[in-house]
Amino acid sequence: MRPIVPRSSSETYLKAGLIAALVLIITTLHFSTSTDRMYLHQIYQRSYYIPIVLACFWFEIWGGLTTAVVLSALYLVHIRHDWSHHPDYSFQQYAEIAIFLIIAVMGGYLSQVQRKTREKLESAGSELKAAYQKLNDTFDQLRHADRLASLGQLSAGIAHEIRNPLGSIQGAVDILAQGIPAADPRSEFAQIARKEVSRLEKLTGEILQFSKPAPPKQMAIHWSEIIEPACRLCTDRAVHQGVEIINQVHASTVSIFVDPEQVKQVLINILINAIQAQPGGGRITIQCSAEAGESIISIQDYGSGINSDQVDHIFDPFFTTKREGTGLGLSISFQLVKNNGGRIWVTSEPGQGACFHICFPAFR
Repeated sequence: MRPIVPRSSSETYLKAGLIAALVLIITTLHFSTSTDRMYLHQIYQRSYYIPIVLACFWFEIWGGLTTAVVLSALYLVHIRHDWSHHPDYSFQQYAEIAIFLIIAVMGGYLSQVQRKTREKLESAGSELKAAYQKLNDTFDQLRHADRLASLGQLSAGIAHEIRNPLGSIQGAVDILAQGIPAADPRSEFAQIARKEVSRLEKLTGEILQFSKPAPPKQMAIHWSEIIEPACRLCTDRAVHQGVEIINQVHASTVSIFVDPEQVKQVLINILINAIQAQPGGGRITIQCSAEAGESIISIQDYGSGINSDQVDHIFDPFFTTKREGTGLGLSISFQLVKNNGGRIWVTSEPGQGACFHICFPAFR
């Protein structure tokens, strides 16, 4: 018998053996029972439907038909051997053989239709589940983007208002610091003022970049052409901290349609975060995969990971777990990926590191 659907060999042999055993047992009972006991033969005759139905259910039309043909041949021998002297009853038994075959074909066909219907329902269920998950992801992205847009407008106004006074403060500090000897304590305070003003200027610059990112200049490019320069720019920092960057993305990777400089900035932000997440050294692996017409880059570090209550806020503006972080690096990365038509998300297990995934439609 030929199984239609994949199943384990042991299970297939067990089911086929059971069907064969039933056929042999019923046939043996036919041959060993006296023709005087016609009522027993009628019971055995009806019992042949059990292996036929089981074969149809388990092996569909081919299994049912094969079983029906085999037992019909055996039953035919029994009819000619034991019932040739009873023409009327023999004719009924010949008609029963035809019914065996009809039942096998119909039962096998219905079993096959049931299997195909079940597979279609399972496939539709899987597609609906995937669509529901994608819808939820899209909704989260839109909700996040809406928050970013509102906050971006507010932040841009504040940054513009802060930037002009900062320039005046920077100039005033430089003037006041002139002529102060290096040994004078006031020189140390002047250096602190310069450092803090510089940090504020960097922050306002990031706020403006976050609120009004430049429109992407998109082009078809391989992932490797973006990842390799990003890795080179982060290599010195990684080596200094004892972190190895393992780039497993090859030049044959499928193309994407993006702004290379903006995506490179995203990769650098993530790589720097991954390096900082492993202060005692470690490694970062970069891999590429394809799924449903999309190309996905995964950047995995092996640091302490991100707590589950922080994962949902990791791309929120000004959310940071670093003492000196601004909390805008990943928000800017989120915005840049979105503007280039992609998605970004993170998966993490505390104590096992974090993995950032960047996804863009494959360009062919």
